[in-house]
Amino acid sequence: MRRGWKMALSGGLRCCRRVLSWVPVLVIVLVVLWSYYAYVFELCLVIYLIFYHAIFVFFTWTYWKSIFTLPQQPNQKFHLSYSDKERYENEERPEVQKQMLIDMAKKLPVYTRTGSGGQFIQSHLEKWQVTF
Repeated sequence: MRRGWKMALSGGLRCCRRVLSWVPVLVIVLVVLWSYYAYVFELCLVIYLIFYHAIFVFFTWTYWKSIFTLPQQPNQKFHLSYSDKERYENEERPEVQKQMLIDMAKKLPVYTRTGSGGQFIQSHLEKWQVTF
């Protein structure tokens, strides 16, 4: 009897979670619709409407794509090898782990203007103050 109660509760929680996950989407849609009304019907200047509608269509299209496109896994060539993962997990010192990540990033098939992905990654790690 208790097991059926827990299953019903977990089903109810899943349903609530699905409904609540749409709240941010609805808030953004309402803000966009309000801005559309305010700009088009209240500030109706013809020359600006052309630019506004072009930007509005691009925004709507990208927002739609970001919501309804399923997330995908990165390509296998961007995954750490088993040996690199083991070395990283067994290392205790954060500064050595950081240097290991920088060295591994240099091997990735990513091209930058400088030709050295390590400098790009290192500058961003320092900027974000990544600690491991």
